[in-house]
This record gives sequence, C-alpha cells and structure tokens, in this order.
Amino acid sequence: MKFRKRNVIKPAVVYLANIALMITSWCFYKFPHGDEYLVLFMVPLVFIVAPFMMRLSFLLVLFVLNFAFFVFYHFIGVLNPVDIFILMFLLGFVSCISYFVKSLYASFVLYHKSESQQRQRRYNALVNELEAIDRRGRKVESELSRISRLYEVTKKLAPALKFEDLLNELFVFLENNFRFEVAHLLTFSKGKLQQGISKSVEEENYYEDSEKTLDYEEVIDYAKSRGFKPFFIERQQAADKFRAMKVQADTFMAFPLFVGEKICAMLAIEGTTRTSYSRFRILTPQIALEFKKVELYEQVQELSIIDGLTEVYLRRYLMDRLKEEVDRASRLGLTFSLAMVDVDHFKKCNDKYGHLVGDVVLRKIAERLKISVREVDMIARYGGEEFCILLPETTKELALTVAERLREAIASESIKAFDVEVKVTVSVGVATYPENGEDVDTLIEKADTALYKAKRKGRNIVCTA
Repeated sequence: MKFRKRNVIKPAVVYLANIALMITSWCFYKFPHGDEYLVLFMVPLVFIVAPFMMRLSFLLVLFVLNFAFFVFYHFIGVLNPVDIFILMFLLGFVSCISYFVKSLYASFVLYHKSESQQRQRRYNALVNELEAIDRRGRKVESELSRISRLYEVTKKLAPALKFEDLLNELFVFLENNFRFEVAHLLTFSKGKLQQGISKSVEEENYYEDSEKTLDYEEVIDYAKSRGFKPFFIERQQAADKFRAMKVQADTFMAFPLFVGEKICAMLAIEGTTRTSYSRFRILTPQIALEFKKVELYEQVQELSIIDGLTEVYLRRYLMDRLKEEVDRASRLGLTFSLAMVDVDHFKKCNDKYGHLVGDVVLRKIAERLKISVREVDMIARYGGEEFCILLPETTKELALTVAERLREAIASESIKAFDVEVKVTVSVGVATYPENGEDVDTLIEKADTALYKAKRKGRNIVCTA
C-alpha cells in the first residue's frame, strides 16, 4: 500500500506544478504585465523532471493537458499555431532528452549494481575460500602438532640397542598413543622371517594361546601380494582372508618396514581405526630407522667377536664364554669339554702355495668344523691355524667321539683352493672339566698338552689330557 502511495504522490506533484504554471500564466494574462509567455516557457522545466517521477502514461496525459491549454490560449488570441507547435516541440524534446538521460542513468545503475554484485560475489567467494583455508590450516596445524608430539615420543625408542628392548619400547609407544587390541611384530633376516611376537592390550599371555596367534606366513604372503605396501582392511571387505590370517579383531593394518630396499620388520595391528593408520604411516620411516640402528649395532657387536677370515668367534670372546661355562658348571655340578684343533704342517702349505691358498684352507676347515658340531657348541679361532671348540655338558668319552668325527671330516676330503687341491689333516687335544682342571687357564693348558701329544704321535690323531 505504501509503495502505491509513493507512485501516486510523485505524478501528483508534477501535475500540481504544471497546473500552477497554467494558473500563473492566466493571471499574468488577465492582469496585463506581458509575462504570460515567460510562464509558458517555464512549462518545459516540468517536462524535464516528469520522466523521472512518473510513468509514460501519466506523461502522455500531462502532454495532452498542456496541448489543450495551448489550444485554449489560441482561441483567446494569446498564441498562434506556430507558438503552439514550438511549445509542444519543446515539451516533446525535453521529455525525450529526459527519458534518454533516465535510460542512461538506469543502465549505469544496473551496470554498477551488476559490477557491485559481481565484486560482492567475488569478495564473498574469497572470504569463504579464506575461511576454508583457515579451517584447513588449523586442522593441518593440529595434525602437525599431534604428529610432532608423536615424533618426540619416538625418540624414546632411540636408547634401545637390542631387539628385545626395542620391541618392548615400541609396544609401550603404541599403547600410549594409539587405540588398538593386538600388536604383532615380525622381524626378518636376509629377507626371511626370523621371529614373530604378538602382544595384547588386555591379555598379558596372549602370545601363549596358539589358537589366537596370528598366522605370520599368511600375513607375509598377503603383504607380498600387495607389493609389501602398507594396507588397512576391514573384516567385511576380506572375511576369508581374516580367517586365514587368524585375525581376531574387525580391522587389520600392516606396515612393512624397509631400510633401503631390504625389509627388516613388519608391524601388524588389530582393532584400530583408519585415522590411526594414516597417522602411524607417517611414523614408519622413523621406526624403520630404529630397527636399522639396532641391526647395525648387533652387526658391530657380532663383528667385534667374529673372526673376519673364518667367521668363527675370536679368542677373547671364547675366554669370556669359558669363564661363564666354568661358573655355570660349578654351580650346577655339570661337566664340559674343550677341544684344541691344530692344522698339521700348515706352514709348509703356506710356503708351497702361498698365503691366499692358506686363507682358503683355514676358511674351509672352519666350515667343516661348524657342520660337524652342535648349535650349542662354540668354535673360536685361538691362534693362526689353531681352533678351540667348547662342548657344553659333554663328557670326555663323548668329546673324544666328537673330536674323532671332526678329524675325519677334515681328512676325508681334499680342499680346492683356486687352481690347486690341498690335502690337510688336523691334530686334536681334548680336556674335560672338572677332571682335567677347574679353571680356564688349567683347562686350556691341559688341552694344549693333549694337542702336543697328538703332534708327537705323528699328527692326524686325537689325544686326551
């Protein structure tokens, strides 16, 4: 209703102004002052503003009204036809100019409004985009902060220098930072499964239940089929595979840990979330480095006690083990034996064929010794061409049998070294705890004495103290 009133008021004002000019012109005509023409020529001023204040239909009515007034003036002798034509032409001309200006103004307003709206839309789009970037930035910052804290936590793995310590620290790390049910760690040696350990958050003796233990070989085969890439699967996606791998939870993820191109371990986790999978995947390179560090440490430890040529233990490590074995045998009332093995006429072999051939001979003899003893037995290089073998919980009679087997294994077949074949034999001296001595030095002395006895008897024989 208010809108309609405003649309009526503006034309009414124009009409009233036009009628006021007509009345003023009539007054000037009735009371001769000679100014009625001046007032008539003020009427076009009304038609200048009329297009901005009324519709075309109202303007046409106003146009007719003025024409009638001018015709009236013609009949009373004020205006002639030329005057009427000039006045009507002025009214039409100023109206057209006003409409043209109004149209230009409307186009400008429309363009400006369109431009403003477009700018407003661009501005709103930029604001929305900035808000979205800000939200993503806060989310990324929060995630980076969380991951940074996890990286700080992984530093607790650094002091671990043994696989057992690393496994324990890794499980504590998982338990403190991730939600899961069971964690499995598979370690590899030279690309083959070495051992698998499983731990549960709820059950301390989880790994003792063989029915619940993960089928490690199935897990490795499945990981291999996926190119040893990290994966996350749910039971509803692969129910048959879950049964085959003996996965108890509804989710399962695995992370093969590589150092270079060699797989060193695989961490498998049951009962976690996809979010945890995404977070943990970022940390796997750091954990792989920890495994590499432990592996390198163990290699250094092994190299410090292993002879580089024969790949048997060094003398200093043998002496430590002998002391431990004497203490153990003394406490538990056990017996053990010691065999000293010396290569017969080794100096002649070196003089005749050279030291390179001599090195091959020592290496092959060490290999045959390792094949001929038990895993619990220990072989060490005692001197240049002399080996010492520790035989735990072995009586003198059994030690003589083992020594004879060693002697025959070496003497039975010649050794091929480069382009020559060398026939070698060994002499063996055996001493037994506590029969031949109750300390390390005495036992070694007795074994050496038995070895020299074998040498004096013509070599390639076994003697006992």
